[in-house]
Amino acid sequence: MGTDHTDVPLWRKVATTTLHASLILKQDLEEVLQEETGLLLADNEALLNLEHGDLRMSDIADKLVLSRGGTTKVIDRLEALGYVAREPDPEDRRATLVTITDAGRGVRRKAQAVTDVELERMWAGHLTEEESTVIVEAMQRVVHARLGAVD
Repeated sequence: MGTDHTDVPLWRKVATTTLHASLILKQDLEEVLQEETGLLLADNEALLNLEHGDLRMSDIADKLVLSRGGTTKVIDRLEALGYVAREPDPEDRRATLVTITDAGRGVRRKAQAVTDVELERMWAGHLTEEESTVIVEAMQRVVHARLGAVD
C-alpha cells in the first residue's frame, strides 16, 4: 500500500525532515509573533543583531542571509515603525549604519518573550534534553560547514 522508504538514504531523510519541521515551526512562530508584536521573523532577527551594536546594511544582509534588496525592505519596515534609524557611516561615506531605537529595544524584549514561550511550547514537550543537545550540535556543524561560523 504505502511507499517503502527503506531505499531512501538516511541523509535525505534527515535533510527533508529537518527542512519540513523548520518550515512548519517558522510559519507557526511568525504567525504568533506578528499577531503579538507586529514583527516578522526577519524583523525580529534584524533587531536582535542590532542590539549588539550599529551595523551596516551589508552586514545585516549577511547576518540575516537575505539579499540586499530583501534587507532594505526589512529595514524600511522597521524604520517606518520607529524601531531603527539610519545614519551615514562616519568611516565610509558610501555606507549607511542602522541603529536600534529605544522603541525597537522595547518591541524586541516583547518579541523575545513571545518567541521563548512559543519555541518552548513547540519543542520542549516533544524532545528530551539529550535529543535537543544532539540536534543543536548537529545543526551547528551543518551551519559551520556552510557559513564557516556558528552563532
